[in-house]
Amino acid sequence: MKNTISFNPDEKKLIGGISLVLATRMLGVSLIIPMFSIFATSIPGSSKTLAGVAVGIFGIAQTIMQVPMGRLSDRWGRKQTTILGLWIYLAGTVLSGMATSIYYLIGARIFAGAGAVSGVTMAWLTDGINPCRRNTALSYVGMSIGLSVIIGFTLSSLIAELINIPALFYLCGGFIFISIVYILTSMDNRLVDEEEPEISIHNFATIIKNRDLRRLSLTGFIAFFTLNGIFFSMPLLIREDMGVGGLWKVFLPVAFIGTGFMFYFGRKADVAGTVRIALTALIYQLAAITLVLAGSGIYVLIISFILFYAGHCILSPVLPAAVSRYPSDSSRGSVMGVFNSSQFIGGSLGGFFSGFMLDHFNYKILFGVLLVLLVIAVINTARYQNFMQDGAATT
Repeated sequence: MKNTISFNPDEKKLIGGISLVLATRMLGVSLIIPMFSIFATSIPGSSKTLAGVAVGIFGIAQTIMQVPMGRLSDRWGRKQTTILGLWIYLAGTVLSGMATSIYYLIGARIFAGAGAVSGVTMAWLTDGINPCRRNTALSYVGMSIGLSVIIGFTLSSLIAELINIPALFYLCGGFIFISIVYILTSMDNRLVDEEEPEISIHNFATIIKNRDLRRLSLTGFIAFFTLNGIFFSMPLLIREDMGVGGLWKVFLPVAFIGTGFMFYFGRKADVAGTVRIALTALIYQLAAITLVLAGSGIYVLIISFILFYAGHCILSPVLPAAVSRYPSDSSRGSVMGVFNSSQFIGGSLGGFFSGFMLDHFNYKILFGVLLVLLVIAVINTARYQNFMQDGAATT
């Protein structure tokens, strides 16, 4: 067991570098997330539906760019592609903070979403980690991200109350700039092969035909659809009882408990397997949604929020680690791009749908739809076979 979770010096350096970069970026992002639906609904000319568009359009842009950025990183290198994407994301984030109308905000979110490097950074990490230790590596990265989320979630509503919400976007831009500087000065590039890998339409078609990749992508789609649904609706619902300044009292336990679950279950996934841990996560989320449908009141909402985010944090390291087992190293950037695109499609549709539903129906109707989707995710995840049956080329 000791050898299973022991990393060599190169792996430790890579894990540390990626952890610092993603944690710094996530610190900025987590300052924005808790306040975004409140900010978007308060801009002149906005509505909950248009605010949902502002949430979802980011995911659409990410979806369009995930695979091209992944393919670019397979050819050009992980480091260069990550830096390019972060510069684009930084510019779009600053523009979002300057938004004076909902349509300006939507445009800025499109620009920010074009800096799609989630798949690239995950491919960069998994390139250099032994497959049997990837869940553990991702859980360490996830823990650093989780600590950033704790800080960001805690400070977000306080900064918004003391200064204003646009200041959160500018702080996020500053943290992204720090990430760029660190990558430029301290991290080594990673090329998949010495020769430029062949990325043909045929190879790409082979990737998307893989059944287990499709299963993981569907679960990722539902995970982000429901995540955006929860993070769009919960701040608006909880604010009615606690106000903006009191939201940190909710987001602090949400982030702290979720981070603990991420680290614990991420390590267990290397031993217990993807399916068992992913199903555990989905059960937590099913319980959270059921609680809201069966009860009412502020404490029901808070407990549900904690349970749901804990489930999401369990899935966060497990699903990318499972995708990284796709049996072709030279295509890993493209594979991660496909998987991340499915997540961002889910997130974008979740944002669109949530805004529309809250504008026209009771919030429990929204939560009923989320429950149905999570049941589908459970059934789909139970069929995952760890790429044992399909291989790289099977349909």
